[in-house]
Amino acid sequence: MVAKETATAPIDAAAEQGGESPEANPLAIVRSEDPPPPPPPPPRQISAESTRKEEVESKITAWEAEEVARITNRFQRQKAIIDGWEGEQVDSANAWLKKIEDQRKLEEKRAKALEKMQNEVAVARQKADERKAEAEAKREEKLGKVMDIARVMKVFGRDPSKRSFFKP
Repeated sequence: MVAKETATAPIDAAAEQGGESPEANPLAIVRSEDPPPPPPPPPRQISAESTRKEEVESKITAWEAEEVARITNRFQRQKAIIDGWEGEQVDSANAWLKKIEDQRKLEEKRAKALEKMQNEVAVARQKADERKAEAEAKREEKLGKVMDIARVMKVFGRDPSKRSFFKP
Protein backbone atom coordinates (compact mmCIF):
# COMPACT_ATOMS: atom_id res chain seq x y z
CA MET A 1 0.00 0.00 0.00
CA VAL A 2 1.15 3.55 -0.69
CA ALA A 3 2.19 5.60 2.33
CA LYS A 4 0.10 8.59 3.23
CA GLU A 5 1.36 11.87 2.03
CA THR A 6 0.03 15.14 3.23
CA ALA A 7 1.02 18.25 1.37
CA THR A 8 -0.33 21.22 -0.40
CA ALA A 9 2.86 22.39 -2.15
CA PRO A 10 6.02 20.64 -3.52
CA ILE A 11 9.19 20.62 -1.47
CA ASP A 12 11.54 23.44 -2.19
CA ALA A 13 14.83 22.52 -3.85
CA ALA A 14 16.64 24.83 -1.49
CA ALA A 15 15.08 23.14 1.48
CA GLU A 16 16.34 19.73 0.33
CA GLN A 17 19.89 20.92 -0.17
CA GLY A 18 20.39 21.97 3.36
CA GLY A 19 18.37 25.12 3.80
CA GLU A 20 15.35 24.49 5.95
CA SER A 21 14.35 21.14 7.35
CA PRO A 22 11.06 19.66 6.23
CA GLU A 23 9.74 19.84 9.82
CA ALA A 24 10.05 23.61 9.80
CA ASN A 25 8.15 24.02 6.56
CA PRO A 26 4.42 23.45 7.20
CA LEU A 27 3.82 23.06 3.48
CA ALA A 28 6.38 20.29 3.07
CA ILE A 29 5.33 16.79 1.99
CA VAL A 30 5.88 14.42 4.90
CA ARG A 31 5.59 10.66 4.68
CA SER A 32 3.26 9.09 7.24
CA GLU A 33 4.65 6.81 9.91
CA ASP A 34 1.43 4.71 10.24
CA PRO A 35 2.01 0.94 10.22
CA PRO A 36 0.62 -0.92 7.23
CA PRO A 37 -2.78 -2.59 7.77
CA PRO A 38 -2.74 -6.25 8.82
CA PRO A 39 -3.18 -8.84 6.10
CA PRO A 40 -6.70 -10.23 5.62
CA PRO A 41 -7.44 -13.41 7.56
CA PRO A 42 -7.12 -16.68 5.71
CA PRO A 43 -10.32 -18.19 4.31
CA ARG A 44 -12.34 -19.91 7.00
CA GLN A 45 -12.31 -23.65 7.06
CA ILE A 46 -15.78 -25.17 7.48
CA SER A 47 -15.64 -28.08 9.83
CA ALA A 48 -18.20 -30.41 11.43
CA GLU A 49 -17.55 -28.80 14.78
CA SER A 50 -18.34 -25.31 13.48
CA THR A 51 -21.52 -26.48 11.75
CA ARG A 52 -22.61 -28.23 14.97
CA LYS A 53 -21.89 -25.03 16.90
CA GLU A 54 -23.92 -22.95 14.40
CA GLU A 55 -26.78 -25.46 14.61
CA VAL A 56 -26.83 -25.24 18.40
CA GLU A 57 -26.68 -21.44 18.25
CA SER A 58 -29.60 -21.31 15.78
CA LYS A 59 -31.63 -23.63 18.05
CA ILE A 60 -30.82 -21.42 21.03
CA THR A 61 -31.83 -18.33 19.04
CA ALA A 62 -35.11 -20.00 17.99
CA TRP A 63 -35.82 -21.08 21.60
CA GLU A 64 -35.07 -17.57 22.82
CA ALA A 65 -37.42 -16.03 20.23
CA GLU A 66 -40.14 -18.57 21.15
CA GLU A 67 -39.78 -17.82 24.88
CA VAL A 68 -39.85 -14.08 24.24
CA ALA A 69 -43.01 -14.49 22.12
CA ARG A 70 -44.63 -16.70 24.80
CA ILE A 71 -43.81 -14.20 27.57
CA THR A 72 -45.00 -11.32 25.41
CA ASN A 73 -48.28 -13.11 24.64
CA ARG A 74 -48.84 -13.88 28.33
CA PHE A 75 -48.15 -10.24 29.14
CA GLN A 76 -50.59 -9.12 26.45
CA ARG A 77 -53.31 -11.41 27.90
CA GLN A 78 -52.64 -10.12 31.42
CA LYS A 79 -52.67 -6.57 30.15
CA ALA A 80 -56.03 -7.18 28.44
CA ILE A 81 -57.43 -8.65 31.68
CA ILE A 82 -56.13 -5.70 33.68
CA ASP A 83 -57.47 -3.22 31.11
CA GLY A 84 -60.87 -4.95 31.28
CA TRP A 85 -60.86 -4.80 35.07
CA GLU A 86 -59.86 -1.14 34.94
CA GLY A 87 -62.69 -0.45 32.49
CA GLU A 88 -65.18 -2.16 34.79
CA GLN A 89 -63.95 -0.13 37.75
CA VAL A 90 -64.16 3.11 35.78
CA ASP A 91 -67.65 2.22 34.52
CA SER A 92 -68.72 1.33 38.05
CA ALA A 93 -67.39 4.61 39.42
CA ASN A 94 -69.07 6.55 36.60
CA ALA A 95 -72.36 4.73 37.23
CA TRP A 96 -72.13 5.53 40.94
CA LEU A 97 -71.41 9.18 40.17
CA LYS A 98 -74.32 9.31 37.71
CA LYS A 99 -76.58 7.75 40.35
CA ILE A 100 -75.47 10.37 42.88
CA GLU A 101 -76.01 13.13 40.32
CA ASP A 102 -79.43 11.68 39.46
CA GLN A 103 -80.27 11.60 43.18
CA ARG A 104 -79.09 15.17 43.50
CA LYS A 105 -81.20 16.14 40.51
CA LEU A 106 -84.10 14.20 42.00
CA GLU A 107 -83.61 16.02 45.29
CA GLU A 108 -83.53 19.32 43.40
CA LYS A 109 -86.75 18.33 41.62
CA ARG A 110 -88.29 17.37 44.96
CA ALA A 111 -87.20 20.69 46.45
CA LYS A 112 -88.64 22.59 43.48
CA ALA A 113 -91.87 20.57 43.67
CA LEU A 114 -92.08 21.20 47.43
CA GLU A 115 -91.49 24.91 46.90
CA LYS A 116 -94.10 24.99 44.14
CA MET A 117 -96.58 23.13 46.34
CA GLN A 118 -95.93 25.51 49.24
CA ASN A 119 -96.43 28.47 46.89
CA GLU A 120 -99.71 26.98 45.63
CA VAL A 121 -100.86 26.35 49.22
CA ALA A 122 -99.95 29.92 50.15
CA VAL A 123 -101.85 31.28 47.12
CA ALA A 124 -104.86 29.07 47.96
CA ARG A 125 -104.85 30.24 51.60
CA GLN A 126 -104.55 33.85 50.49
CA LYS A 127 -107.49 33.48 48.08
CA ALA A 128 -109.48 31.62 50.75
CA ASP A 129 -108.78 34.40 53.25
CA GLU A 130 -109.88 37.00 50.66
CA ARG A 131 -113.09 35.05 49.94
CA LYS A 132 -113.75 34.62 53.67
CA ALA A 133 -113.25 38.34 54.11
CA GLU A 134 -115.66 39.08 51.24
CA ALA A 135 -118.20 36.61 52.64
CA GLU A 136 -117.82 38.15 56.11
CA ALA A 137 -118.30 41.62 54.61
CA LYS A 138 -121.46 40.46 52.79
CA ARG A 139 -122.74 38.84 55.95
CA GLU A 140 -122.11 42.00 57.93
CA GLU A 141 -123.85 44.04 55.24
CA LYS A 142 -126.87 41.71 55.16
CA LEU A 143 -127.00 41.61 58.95
CA GLY A 144 -126.91 45.37 58.97
CA LYS A 145 -129.82 45.53 56.51
CA VAL A 146 -131.85 42.99 58.53
CA MET A 147 -131.24 44.98 61.71
CA ASP A 148 -132.31 48.16 59.96
CA ILE A 149 -135.48 46.53 58.63
CA ALA A 150 -136.22 45.04 62.05
CA ARG A 151 -135.78 48.49 63.66
CA VAL A 152 -138.05 50.07 61.04
CA MET A 153 -140.70 47.38 61.63
CA LYS A 154 -140.50 47.98 65.35
CA VAL A 155 -140.95 51.71 64.83
CA PHE A 156 -143.99 51.31 62.59
CA GLY A 157 -145.32 48.23 64.43
CA ARG A 158 -145.62 46.15 61.39
CA ASP A 159 -145.05 42.41 61.51
CA PRO A 160 -142.87 40.78 58.92
CA SER A 161 -144.75 39.20 56.06
CA LYS A 162 -143.61 36.79 53.45
CA ARG A 163 -144.05 39.36 50.74
CA SER A 164 -142.45 42.25 52.35
CA PHE A 165 -140.84 44.89 50.27
CA PHE A 166 -138.19 45.04 52.99
CA LYS A 167 -136.90 41.61 52.22
CA PRO A 168 -133.27 41.53 52.28
